[in-house]
Amino acid sequence: MLTHFTQILPFFFVIFSLFNGVVRPYSQIPNFWKYWLYYLNPSTYWIQGVLAATLAKQSVECQPQELAAFNLPPGQTCQSYAGAYVSQVGGYLVNNPAGVQADCGFCQYANGVQFLSTLNTVPSDKWRDFGIFLAFCISNWALVYFFIYTVRIKGWDFGFGFLFGGMGKAAGKVKRLFISKEKKSVE
Repeated sequence: MLTHFTQILPFFFVIFSLFNGVVRPYSQIPNFWKYWLYYLNPSTYWIQGVLAATLAKQSVECQPQELAAFNLPPGQTCQSYAGAYVSQVGGYLVNNPAGVQADCGFCQYANGVQFLSTLNTVPSDKWRDFGIFLAFCISNWALVYFFIYTVRIKGWDFGFGFLFGGMGKAAGKVKRLFISKEKKSVE
């Protein structure tokens, strides 16, 4: 019985990875999954909490090759030309960036908070996220002990014995059909 659960475990790892908002940012998750699976996923809260605790106070300094470089119209400065845009979207401007043949450079993020916003993470929620993840761990621990006690000690089967027994018999009949066809083709 345990081997059946270990065979489905990779499926859950893939689901946890795809819908936690990091591998695929929250804004890119399809709406069907975004509004329920994203919030049911325990790794969402674990990763949000860890990232919020570690990246919130970090400053970002782009390397010259990471800048979006552009030339200015005559008589304009970086700030006068792109300052309004940068104040809306975040990031910062660099005048005459070293190693880049341009008048200005734009770095997409100025600090960790701006980066975290792309991952739908708010630094002030780090303790809430930790609490939700801790509640998930404790509830899973309690469920494991509940099912071990009720199934192994009390002998309850919650009706699954009948269901899996019937499915096993049906699978056996299908298997016998194929085995008898193989024997006939060999003879």
